[in-house]
Amino acid sequence: MQTWLAIQLVSTFSSPLLATGGPAGASYYPIFVLGLGITAVLGLIIGMRMNAFLALTLSAVLVSLLVVGPDGFQMSQAGARMQAVVSAFGDAAGRIGIVIAMAAIIGKCMLDSGAADRVVRTAVAITGIPKASIGLMGSGFVLAVPVFFDTVFYLLVPLARSLHQRTGQNYLRYLLAIATGGVVTHTLVPPTPGPLLVGENLGVDIGTMMWTGILIAIPSAIIGLVVAVFMDRWMPLPMRPLGPDDTQSTPLDENQLPPLWLALLPIVVPVVLIGAGTLTTTLADNEDKALLTTADLVDPEAFRSQLRQAVASEQPSAGKQWVNLDVFQAEDRQLMTDQGTLSEPQVQQLIETINRGLNSRQFYDQTAFSAVPLSAAARSGLEADPERLKPVLRRRLNRALLEDAFPQQIQPHQWDTPRRQWAERLGLWSDPNFALLLAGLVAIATLKHVRGYSLNELSGQIETALMSGGMIILITSAGGAFGAMLKAADVGDTVEQMFADSRSGGVGLIFLAFTVSAILKVAQGSSTVAMIVASGMIAGIISGQTLAFHPVYLGTAIGSGSLLGSWMNDSGFWVFAKMGGLTEGEALRSWTVLLSVLAISGLLFTLLLSQLLPMAG
Repeated sequence: MQTWLAIQLVSTFSSPLLATGGPAGASYYPIFVLGLGITAVLGLIIGMRMNAFLALTLSAVLVSLLVVGPDGFQMSQAGARMQAVVSAFGDAAGRIGIVIAMAAIIGKCMLDSGAADRVVRTAVAITGIPKASIGLMGSGFVLAVPVFFDTVFYLLVPLARSLHQRTGQNYLRYLLAIATGGVVTHTLVPPTPGPLLVGENLGVDIGTMMWTGILIAIPSAIIGLVVAVFMDRWMPLPMRPLGPDDTQSTPLDENQLPPLWLALLPIVVPVVLIGAGTLTTTLADNEDKALLTTADLVDPEAFRSQLRQAVASEQPSAGKQWVNLDVFQAEDRQLMTDQGTLSEPQVQQLIETINRGLNSRQFYDQTAFSAVPLSAAARSGLEADPERLKPVLRRRLNRALLEDAFPQQIQPHQWDTPRRQWAERLGLWSDPNFALLLAGLVAIATLKHVRGYSLNELSGQIETALMSGGMIILITSAGGAFGAMLKAADVGDTVEQMFADSRSGGVGLIFLAFTVSAILKVAQGSSTVAMIVASGMIAGIISGQTLAFHPVYLGTAIGSGSLLGSWMNDSGFWVFAKMGGLTEGEALRSWTVLLSVLAISGLLFTLLLSQLLPMAG
């Protein structure tokens, strides 16, 4: 009854927000829901000291009930809203469950076997104890280029814990050093998926995105390391057990520690496997085999004739859907539907126009394609998450749809090239879940070898690790469900409409790119999703504009913005807090502040480079 009354009150008092138009006629109600969701999470966790899993789950349910459907608030749909929360929770757990579980096992085994201690002793011997945080930051910086940040932190946090055991100080500095190195390259340097997709959406080649991202990431990381030093002095934290049963084994003598190559194996195995998969996939993606060539268009005049007939018909069709794509201008549509024979330059122009259309997100429509038999490639592409679909795969999907709709005019493309075949062969081995599974087995074998545990003793150690990892999985998945419900509240669409009329071609556009990405990050938690959505929006805004600088700087501004406002709906927040043994309040004062500093420094260095090295034209 109380819930029903609350929803009715929200419905009544928020109706003016639903009708309010922004700069582009946008409703501000989703922003209201965002604010309410943030307040609920912070109030329950910090104010009421509620367990983070319960607080995030309750807040996800609250937000889901506030999502306005086509018919307004319908309490009869409350059951379906709860199922949406459950489904989003399951999706998040499916993405990170195995990775977190295996990382917890790797961390526990590396600590207890002395592997982490061996690595730390070697690093300290090279850099010295006062500079150990530089080594941790550099390791995170390099490893996060081919590997997701969460995985990098899982791999390196045992080294930070072991180093603290050895030195007895600077625990927070070591954690923040790893975080600093990992997050800057995770958001700025391809082939990490986020910046890779940003570059593709903005038309920036991977090489330019990579070296520009590195130029901005290096000074930002240095600033982050300085902040880590001051923060460690300001709020020094003890190293706490990761769970009630997380006890450390008796330290080993120097001669009992595993050799360095064996100690590094649980880290090297996933990095090499995932990196190899990233490299082969990147090389295959660069071929971009979905793009048409002049030989792929069998008869340009017949193709244009079919498009004319489709446009003239009142019935929905794939041809009409294609011509009306929003990526085309009036002259593009005229070129595709005019009569007459095309000259060779006009054929080439038609091919370029078609290839531009392959980037569209709106080509497939169920009604328009109702009479078109879909190929396996098209069906596979349609089953993927559209927001996480790389541009090269989106072009493949649209090319397959185009071939299905015009089988007599568009030649089938060859996707399975030798490079693509190599990428697919490595698909299993480079999958983070499988790579960490192998690394976990190596870490378990090392622990058994060094400690001489029986199988029962070994099972007990693994169970202890999984108990601590299980709580992290629950909290991270609940955060994913909360972010999904905010997404269902159309926060992203509202932001897009609010900025739809922004046409500043100067540095104001860099600020806009940064702001949009930051708002999306706060709203739904994922830096990668924020970068993908924001880059798509900015690409639409700058279409047809002449910029005073290279669009790569819009990409680095978007990447920097995706670091701002990392809080309790971000999986990285919970990975840092729970794997590091920090409370939520401590994570907000350290992790969130550090990432905000990195975001601002990334923006400032982007602005500076855009003026010193504009690369315009």
